[in-house]
Amino acid sequence: MCGRYEFTQPVGKEFDFIQWPEIQPSLEIKPSNAAPVILSAGKDNYEVQFRHWGFVRFWPGKTGKLTKKFLINAKSETITMTKNFKKAFAERRCLIPLNAWFEWPEDPKINEGVKTKVRLYMPDRPTFGAAGIYEDKIEQDTGEVTRYFSMVTVDPEQYTKINFIHDRSPMVLAASDYETWLQGSPEQAESLLHPYPDPDAFAFEIPSGEIKGNKESGQSSLDIFNR
Repeated sequence: MCGRYEFTQPVGKEFDFIQWPEIQPSLEIKPSNAAPVILSAGKDNYEVQFRHWGFVRFWPGKTGKLTKKFLINAKSETITMTKNFKKAFAERRCLIPLNAWFEWPEDPKINEGVKTKVRLYMPDRPTFGAAGIYEDKIEQDTGEVTRYFSMVTVDPEQYTKINFIHDRSPMVLAASDYETWLQGSPEQAESLLHPYPDPDAFAFEIPSGEIKGNKESGQSSLDIFNR
């Protein structure tokens, strides 16, 4: 599950089709944070909106009181069927720009098995776009409209260099597929629901300061679900 990601600025030319607003760089975007996403604004037109990461849903807790849940990720394998995501997939797709995402594996290949923060990125694409979906909700208390997005994820098994780090990763799109994802039909978008075709496109590194013995868990106080 991608539960943290980085976006400081669009680097390179693959996002030159966007007129970017002023952006506050973030080295670690967390669930519920507002972050920029790219939406279709009509044929061959696009816009950047700031939306909160995670569709908001409420479920009864153990006491019967409704508990707030953030659905931050949508599985590519089930997005067209899952009640919480299928309408957004059909009608409201977006592009999530990022420079990297983070995981906290406990694996003997990394830092002698100590749970360690790992930065995953694309060496040949300093900024890349992940598939997303979005929705608007009217807040019951205030009547105000709040904007949300969720990130589509895939099984990274074929990714040669990072497949042992986590069992899910962002669904990264080729730049040539941005238009189809944002403006194509649901059937055209469905054809893109698969892992990135180059198994060697991703790499990882341990950020500065994440040394052996650092037991940072990366846990959030938010209740985060991957559905």
